[in-house]
Amino acid sequence: MVLIAFAVSMAVATFLENDYGTPAARGAVYNAWWFELLMLILAINFLGNIFRYELLRKEKLSILLFHLAFIIIIIGAAVTRYSGYEGLMRIREGQQSNIIISQERYLSVELDRNGEHWSLNNPMNATSVKNLY
Repeated sequence: MVLIAFAVSMAVATFLENDYGTPAARGAVYNAWWFELLMLILAINFLGNIFRYELLRKEKLSILLFHLAFIIIIIGAAVTRYSGYEGLMRIREGQQSNIIISQERYLSVELDRNGEHWSLNNPMNATSVKNLY
């Protein structure tokens, strides 16, 4: 059942991305708390199946590796999600670069008035679809 819910949510995200763009799919599905919870439940389910079906035997090594691979993929996704940085780096052939264009959008405002300096730098979610979470 969890695998079906995961597949349906990925299908919805794919259609959203096709119709409204990547930021809409991220805002509605990929960055939602329930999607992260669904992936956690899926990893626990894979781990539980290892013990439930006694996959720690030599005869079931291929099925064990299949389940472990999915667990490792989900752990890798979590590491990337919480410690990664997403952006774009343009590097021309034969050149070097140290400039990254962030995927995140920010609203930046600076104001100088009578010698006082005020600044505002807030993350912004600019998409045509509102967050569903």
